[in-house]
Amino acid sequence: MVKTGSKLTDWEEADLIKAALGNDSAMSQAAFYTLYTRYNKGVRSHVARYIKDEVEIEDICMESFAKAFKQLSTYKDDNHFSTWLFRIARNTAFDHLSHEKARTHKSVRLTIDYSALEHVDIASDDDSPEEEVIGSQDHESFLDCVEALPELYREVAKFCFIDNLGYKEIAVKTQLPINTVKTRIKRAKALVIKRMAEEDQDL
Repeated sequence: MVKTGSKLTDWEEADLIKAALGNDSAMSQAAFYTLYTRYNKGVRSHVARYIKDEVEIEDICMESFAKAFKQLSTYKDDNHFSTWLFRIARNTAFDHLSHEKARTHKSVRLTIDYSALEHVDIASDDDSPEEEVIGSQDHESFLDCVEALPELYREVAKFCFIDNLGYKEIAVKTQLPINTVKTRIKRAKALVIKRMAEEDQDL
């Protein structure tokens, strides 16, 4: 509920969204701008997971917000607004990577042995050629691969890749030690990469 005389920056998400979709043009634009300033940094950080070039990051961020604002009337409050917005940003980044891959015709080859995955600690969080496989595939395929993970990894993977939660938040939700969360996310990522690469080779 909006308090009389309160600033837009103090409004709740639901009130901002309602104002953005309202008939008052000035108020609608102000609400859009407030949502943009509130989430711009988060969207930039999210896109930067997949895109390295600063100019491209900015372009994708702007495109993501444009898509989100255009689709705002379809937003359902079953999920957090940030989760919905980050999903749009991720899809936009994936589209960019897919188009880039089509233009360059580069192929990615995997050299990871997954036979002993349970006993291997994948140490690096840095983006790798294998990671690009995730970025270059259709988002629906990515979600299917996450859903198909073994139960041990599926929950933490959903929290990380889909809900965009951090390690600490996931540790609290799952009541697992943070190091266990990190290890499971790394192994889940490796399994998703492997599955998506196999599907790509089957095409």
